[in-house]
Amino acid sequence: MESIGLGALLLALKWVFIGLIYLVLVVILLAVRREMALHHLHGRASGAVDSGSGLPGWLRVVDAGGDPHLRGGAILSLGPVTHLGSERDNDIVLQDRFVSAHHARLQWDGVDWWLTDLDSRNGTYLDGGRVAPGTPQRVPLGGSLRIGAAVFELQE
Repeated sequence: MESIGLGALLLALKWVFIGLIYLVLVVILLAVRREMALHHLHGRASGAVDSGSGLPGWLRVVDAGGDPHLRGGAILSLGPVTHLGSERDNDIVLQDRFVSAHHARLQWDGVDWWLTDLDSRNGTYLDGGRVAPGTPQRVPLGGSLRIGAAVFELQE
């Protein structure tokens, strides 16, 4: 009689253990699916460059200015070197009459992001201050970049 009760308890514990294994697998699957969806979103944003390198940063569009291809809140992926400007050969193309053909460059050095104004007509601004042309300036995470009428925020 006692062995039947023990056998039923062991069978119940076995099914609880199997259920916990399935629960862990479902949680892992959902986490992977979420990461894939976020990666897909970053790569599909207007003007995005899918570097696939796992760089610690991307640009979030705070204000699209007058650019019809940008939308507020969009995420733009960054490569190790990302060129921004109005010409199609840039990594991020900005359609704004105040953006030069080859306006600015963002570059990752392995530790920090650096912003360089490429002698643009109307300047590049970091946290409200104008970036001196040709002089790389460190961009802190959360830093605000203004190129033409568009405003971006560097995020991790």
